[in-house]
Amino acid sequence: MYPNGAQFCLSLTFDVEMCTNFPYWTSVWDHSKGAIDADCKQYIQKLNAVAAKYGVKLHYFLVGSALEDPDLDYLKAGVEAGHALGNHTYTHVNVRAQDIPQLQVTYAAAPWRAHGRSALTCIRDELRQTSSAMREVLGVDPVGFRTPGGFVDGLHTVPDVQNLLKDEGFGYASSHFRFPVDPQRKRPPRARLEAAMRESLDSLQPYRYPNGLPELPPTGITDIWGFRYLDLDRWEFINLLKHGIDHAHANGQVLTMTFHPPVLAARDPHCDVLETVLPYALAKPGGCWVATNDEVFEHVVPGVA
Repeated sequence: MYPNGAQFCLSLTFDVEMCTNFPYWTSVWDHSKGAIDADCKQYIQKLNAVAAKYGVKLHYFLVGSALEDPDLDYLKAGVEAGHALGNHTYTHVNVRAQDIPQLQVTYAAAPWRAHGRSALTCIRDELRQTSSAMREVLGVDPVGFRTPGGFVDGLHTVPDVQNLLKDEGFGYASSHFRFPVDPQRKRPPRARLEAAMRESLDSLQPYRYPNGLPELPPTGITDIWGFRYLDLDRWEFINLLKHGIDHAHANGQVLTMTFHPPVLAARDPHCDVLETVLPYALAKPGGCWVATNDEVFEHVVPGVA
């Protein structure tokens, strides 16, 4: 199933957006998602260095407004190194929004931004704007699309969004996320976390929507869930990821890990997460195929390979 006879697949994905109230939970969320700060840029360079050390490629999903920043060396270096870069909308909008206020706070606070457009048209324009900016500023086409935020039922309730993504030429969506623990309960027992990790992996393998659009779900726990919601420490989080690797290896699954560079920069400044999970996965008997989401799409999604 996987290239070179590998037993399972690991995809390392990073949503490039700013989380300015992290690591402290506050009642005010700064929605300047594209205002990538110096620490985050530096951390992305560290991630790329770790990837080079192990000879693998990473997959970044970029909020398009970040390209308004004149300091883009951190992104250009990643492109030159061969890392994949996908579309994450221009201002981090809710792609399941049915009206303008639901898009996100930026539109709710200034509805004139929509200028008479429907929510779906705003979403389309955000996708196009991001893709155009990536081509003009970085010289690359976006590789796939990840929704801002994950949804427990993916895009199943919004077939118009499925069709929009397909019409806009995106090879796949990455939207379907489920980690079945109570986010209000801090530091749940390890056994409960590990069970949730296995359940997420078992239920969220790549598939297709009715219109043929592939879905490559983020699987397992994310850093937002691990650090913000559940208040795990770094090594609790790492050990849970290792448990996910064990389960994916045993069952021949795709494990798509999802991180946010500003979150890891605050909680994992020395890249212990990547420095631990990568060699752990690569050492598994039978081999691990570390792939970008586009490679997963090409080799794993039914009806493609």
